[in-house]
This record gives sequence, C-alpha cells and structure tokens, in this order.
Amino acid sequence: MLQSALSGKMRARGATLEQQLRRVSHRLPRRQRRAAATILGAQDWMAHPKLARILDFSNVNNAFSDLTAYLDRIDPSEERKTALLHLAAVIVLRLAMLAVLIYALIQWRGLV
Repeated sequence: MLQSALSGKMRARGATLEQQLRRVSHRLPRRQRRAAATILGAQDWMAHPKLARILDFSNVNNAFSDLTAYLDRIDPSEERKTALLHLAAVIVLRLAMLAVLIYALIQWRGLV
C-alpha cells in the first residue's frame, strides 16, 4: 500500500520500499523522513523472531498513518505545475541578471 502510494503520488521507482524511500527522501519533510525510518526499522525487526516480539507496534502504526496521510495530501499535477513555474522563474531571473551584466559592461566600456 505504501509502495503504491509512493509510486503514484511521488513517482518513486524501485523494487522495494527502502529503494523508493531513498529516492524520495530529499522531497519528504523531516517528520515524514523519521516516520519512514521507523517503518524501515520495523521491517528489519520483523524479520527477526525475538526482536519482533519487543517491537512497539503503536509507534510503527503512528508512523505509517502519518506518512500515508502526508502522501494522501499530495496532488501530483499540482507538484508538476509548481516545479515548472519554479524552473521558469529561475530562467527569467538568470536572463534578467545577464541583461543587467551586459548593460553594465556596455556602459563601462563606453560603447553607448
């Protein structure tokens, strides 16, 4: 369930949950990164029979619900629009800075 939400909402590729979370961890807020680390740690503990008995399931369930609630709030089309607008803003800003530098160079050389 969490893997399908990550692939659908954040376009995360990977065969395992760990690979997907590694690819999108820089785009997750700190709280959700901690929740993801808790879930991955619980997966490791569940593989060991003695550690599985002492695992705090309420903490894991809270982390899971927190991460899924965050992923449910994400709108992929809005994320793409925002990324394109940021890219356009960066391009326009750099072109404006280049124009100012060229104008200053022309003024300094006395070509105008």
